[in-house]
Amino acid sequence: MVGCGAAYAMARRGTEITLLERSSIGSGASGAAAGMLAPLAESRSRDAFAEFGSAALAGFGSWLAEVQEAAGMSADACAHGSLVLAAGDAQAAALAARLRWQRTLDGAALYLDHRQLHELVPGLSPKFTAAVHYPSELSVDAGRYTLALRRAAEAAGARIVEGTEVVAVDLRARDAQVRLRTGAELTGDAVLLTVGSEVALLRATGVELPLVAVKGEIIRLRPAGRMSELIIFGPGGYLTPRADGSVLVGATQDPMRQDREVRAGAVDGLLSFALRTMPALADAAFAGAWSGLRPQLADLLPAIGPVPGKDRLFVSLGHHRNGILLAGWSGDVIARSILDSEAVPEAVSPARFFAQPPVAVPRLPTSALLPQPTQDRR
Repeated sequence: MVGCGAAYAMARRGTEITLLERSSIGSGASGAAAGMLAPLAESRSRDAFAEFGSAALAGFGSWLAEVQEAAGMSADACAHGSLVLAAGDAQAAALAARLRWQRTLDGAALYLDHRQLHELVPGLSPKFTAAVHYPSELSVDAGRYTLALRRAAEAAGARIVEGTEVVAVDLRARDAQVRLRTGAELTGDAVLLTVGSEVALLRATGVELPLVAVKGEIIRLRPAGRMSELIIFGPGGYLTPRADGSVLVGATQDPMRQDREVRAGAVDGLLSFALRTMPALADAAFAGAWSGLRPQLADLLPAIGPVPGKDRLFVSLGHHRNGILLAGWSGDVIARSILDSEAVPEAVSPARFFAQPPVAVPRLPTSALLPQPTQDRR
């Protein structure tokens, strides 16, 4: 979705774009994501992510409308807001404290006491005593959104070629050269790498970024009755409603595995979280499970913009768990960087990894569930 978002952002300005995909569009993390756009629900402090994540969310409605119109299809958005739950006085106090600064970014955010929470979400476990409600946050169907971005890019004139692996980029000639596994070469004025979690092409191009793949597993349930349409974040995971009435339960986080298998223990952990949060899900039908590899940089922020010392080479990668939220925003940022030579925000500039010693990649607990949303992103 990051590549397609960038292709659309540039193609709609009349730029000749060729997008090369090693496999198929949406076959990686883009097709596996839960599809949440919840920057404040996932921010504990007012850091760079909270700022540009909120900006991305604010502009998403108009961006999505434009993409859907160009693509001639819907991304199945569920715009009902999100909740971050608290169990007990300490967690409730922490939510109230962070809400004070979050209201400067979203004045519609609300603190809910026990009565208000359980009136809004019938069937929620009674152990949850309070919550913060973010009515502006939403979700989309990740697979459909990625397909819509692809179709919008093609409608704007971008050429998309699947099943084509790039093995080298040569920047020495006047025109940048891209060499394919087949031996064929393409030339252009600039090259943008949106490689997901794959590091081979980065290294072959001499770009050393602390990019790793973090495996995540997710399950889908079909509730027996009507469920809340809110995205619900609780200790250990989240519940994300889909337009078809199903609920996604996520997600594991395992930086030590690069496979795409779904482990029995992961399914057990996700089901346990779901039933602890919403006991009525015990009667839900199990509708599937899958996994994906999130592209993560050391500081959990993406790298978007020109690569220092590599004239005409740009990157847009490392979006971690926020590719859905940031695909349109980062597409606009990279388009203005490439086409207008506009400076990118310092927090996401690739230069931050070249101006100082490498940042150590945090080691996450193997097979751990995603941390509670109030955990510091750094």
